Amino acid sequence: MRKTFRAIFYAAIMLAAMTFVSACAGGTSGEGTEGDGGSETTMSSGDPEAAGYPVEITDSLGREVTIDSEPENIASMAPSVTETLFAVGAGEKVVGVTTADTYPEEVEEIEKIGDFQQVNVEKLLELDTDLLFHSYDSTTREVAEDLEEQTNADVVVVNPQTLDEVVASMELVGSAAGEPEAGRELEQELRSDLEEISAAVEGEPEPTVFYEVFNDPLQTVGPGSFVHDGLVLAGAENIAADTNEGYPTYSAETVIERDPEFYFIGESVGITPEDVAERPGYSSLTAVEEDNVVAVDDASLSRPGPRITEAIREVAEEMHPEAF
Repeated sequence: MRKTFRAIFYAAIMLAAMTFVSACAGGTSGEGTEGDGGSETTMSSGDPEAAGYPVEITDSLGREVTIDSEPENIASMAPSVTETLFAVGAGEKVVGVTTADTYPEEVEEIEKIGDFQQVNVEKLLELDTDLLFHSYDSTTREVAEDLEEQTNADVVVVNPQTLDEVVASMELVGSAAGEPEAGRELEQELRSDLEEISAAVEGEPEPTVFYEVFNDPLQTVGPGSFVHDGLVLAGAENIAADTNEGYPTYSAETVIERDPEFYFIGESVGITPEDVAERPGYSSLTAVEEDNVVAVDDASLSRPGPRITEAIREVAEEMHPEAF
């Protein structure tokens, strides 16, 4: 049953890829649904290979955003979008990033325009920003429209929820930033990476896993989050799959009861595998006994950016080293 689920999940990703290619070839565009994290792009020139303007974007809120001309000064309120901008060759246009941006190293020299959800409007005006990428679950239509009015910039909300939406956002960001072909190429590259990972673990045993997002309170990932999707594609059975929540709180007692074979933690949270093993009741976990408490690159796995397939491969290799 679990193998069937992973096959269905990957088939859905590939179907989305074929649908996107077909839409580009036919010059048509889909219609986004507010809050679903999806996005669509239409280039009014009718030529899918040209960076013609105006460009019509349907962002993650289902907002129709028309970008009249190629942006010169881009600000990003999402580290994942910043990474995508550099990956598609638009890095030189980036004039503002958040204090949470850490990659690539060039971001250290770029002006900081906000701390997570707090946007410095005065700084955006000073930088003559003409395109602002925003994110976060709390970003509503009203928030986006207010920012457009205050900054005189086009505001595109990129907030993917599923792994497929993460991959599709590469094309969205590239098109909005004036690099449509690079965005499409990056999307297809990531889809190819996922295909290779899925093929490598096909038929392998599916170990039970737990992914720790935070410790106090204990939080993990479940259906509706791209991290959960990545774990499943990597050949795992997430013990929190029945929560039906993207980022649920979870009890340590349930972790002990369900006894995961692998326990993943993020490198950036400051908790070591040794710390996990010392928690009350955790010493009897299979993951602890078999030395399968693993710190992973959460800056890549937990950010919906272009490095996510590298992180998923890392997880897959930890569980299935013989398959790679």
